[in-house]
Amino acid sequence: MQVNSERAEQFGNGMGRGAGEHTRRGQIIEATIATVAEIGYSKTSFARIVERAGLSSTRLISYHFAGKADLMQATLSSIIDTMDSFLGTRTPRKACRARLLRACIESEIAFLGAYPEHMRTLVEIGTHARGDLGAPILGMVWHDLRVGRLERQLHQGQREGVFGEFDVAVMAMTIRQALDGVSLRLTENPELDVQAYGQELAGLFDRATRAAPAQTQ
Repeated sequence: MQVNSERAEQFGNGMGRGAGEHTRRGQIIEATIATVAEIGYSKTSFARIVERAGLSSTRLISYHFAGKADLMQATLSSIIDTMDSFLGTRTPRKACRARLLRACIESEIAFLGAYPEHMRTLVEIGTHARGDLGAPILGMVWHDLRVGRLERQLHQGQREGVFGEFDVAVMAMTIRQALDGVSLRLTENPELDVQAYGQELAGLFDRATRAAPAQTQ
C-alpha cells in the first residue's frame, strides 16, 4: 500500500521522509529560531534563514515548508515541545499546589537561561505572527501557554484552600509579566544567576498566593 507523502508529512509519521530529510528540516527550524531571536519575526525571511543555516538556496526551505506560515507553525511546535520536555523533568509529579507553582516558576526561569533564543523566538512568533498564520487555534495555544496553565493551577489551589482569595486572571498575568522581565534581564545581562533569580521570584509569588493561616480563638 502506497502512502501519499503529503498526507504522511501532515500527520508527522515520518513515512514520507528519510532520515536525512528530517535532519535538514530540523536544521532549518534551528536556523529559524536563531534568526527570529536575533532580528525579530518581521525581518525574518527565507533568505536570512538560508544564510544562517548555510544552505545553498531558499528552495531547500520551500521543499520542506509550504511557506513562512508553515515554517513558523513548525518552529512554534518545536519550541513548545522542547519547553514542555524541559519543564516536565523539573516539575514534581506529586506535590502540593504551592510547591507545584514554585517549581513551575523556577523551571521556566531555568529554561530561559538554558534556551534564551527559544524564548525570544516564542514571544516573537506568538506576538507578531498570529494574524499571518491565520489559524484560530494558535491564539488558543498561545493563551494557554502564556496564562492558561497558570490560571488552572491558581484556580485549583484556591479550591484546595492552599491559595488565598485573589483575581486569578490578574495573578496569572502578573506572574507571566514577571517571567517576561527575566527574559529582558537576560538579554541585558547574560551572566544573570537564573537559579537565584528563580528562587527569589518563586518565593515572592508563594507569599503572594498563599492562604492566610487560620486564626485561633
